[in-house]
Formats: sequence, structure tokens, C-alpha cells
Amino acid sequence: MRYELMLPHQIRKAIAENWPVALPLGVLEYHGEHMAVGMDTLAVIKTLELYEKEADIVILPAFYYGAASYVVAAPEGNGSVQVGGNQLAPFAEELFYSLLRIGFRNINAIIHHQTENFAAGMPTDLAFKAARRSSASSRSSAARAGGAQTGWPIIMPGTPPARISSTGCRCTR
Repeated sequence: MRYELMLPHQIRKAIAENWPVALPLGVLEYHGEHMAVGMDTLAVIKTLELYEKEADIVILPAFYYGAASYVVAAPEGNGSVQVGGNQLAPFAEELFYSLLRIGFRNINAIIHHQTENFAAGMPTDLAFKAARRSSASSRSSAARAGGAQTGWPIIMPGTPPARISSTGCRCTR
């Protein structure tokens, strides 16, 4: 169910039943003359729409403004939008904290974006992973006061998986 279309009673039901909350995450970048600049995020959105037909899920509005790598072409005249990881992490931390305050506990950021180094990750997914840890640790007392659990997962499907052992969360691209 698309979050922006949900009514308060539907949000309460999703919280009570611990529905997964999915944030389609990606970038706007040049992929060649044959493909839209939003391809990475659009692939996640379509996948979630198909999954929604099979299971209860909350789909947040997509976040397109990640870190483009400019591997294929320079941005000039080609449409790539670059927002660095240092700017993304504070936004992501606030977003995750807000979702926790609402009452969601099964929060997932799903990204489809190439990477030059799968083990290290790319700035967008790394910023969101860092924000998850930061949000959970720096706001743990505030979250606990509101009844939040700080061990919520971020799952970014893809290969290969990487573990964040300090939290026990499975984080993959």
C-alpha cells in the first residue's frame, strides 16, 4: 500500500501487523541514450508493486536523489544528479527516526544501483546504512521513551551480502 495514500487507521493496522515498510532508493543518472535517468529507482518501484500483489507492504515515496558515480558520462547535458553521502546521511537519519516514532519496526531501504566495489558499497547505500546505525544509537533513549525498538533492519537486496555484526542486522545491496 502506498504510504502517501494511507489513512490513519490503515497505518495503525500496518504497525499492529508489523508490515514491512519499503523505501525505494536510487539515483538519477545517465544510463545511455536508450534508457531513462530514473531507471535504477524505477526498477525497485516496479518490483515492490509486483510484491504488493502478493503480500501486505507499505511502500514509501521513492527517494531518487542519491550519489551518481558519473561512470558512464559527465552530468552536463546528460541528466545525472549528484547528492553526496555526507548530505544524504542526515536526511536518512531523520527519516528513519520519524518512521520509528510513527511506530514502524520493519523498515527496509531497497536500492538498485551499480557499484564499482560491492564489498565497500556506494555513497548512497553507505549513507543510509550509516544513518540507520546513527539513528538507532544516538536516539536510543528518545526512541525507548517512545516505545521504539532500536534493532530495526535495513535490507538492501543484491549480492554479495554484508553483515553489520554490531547490530545483527542484515544489510545487503
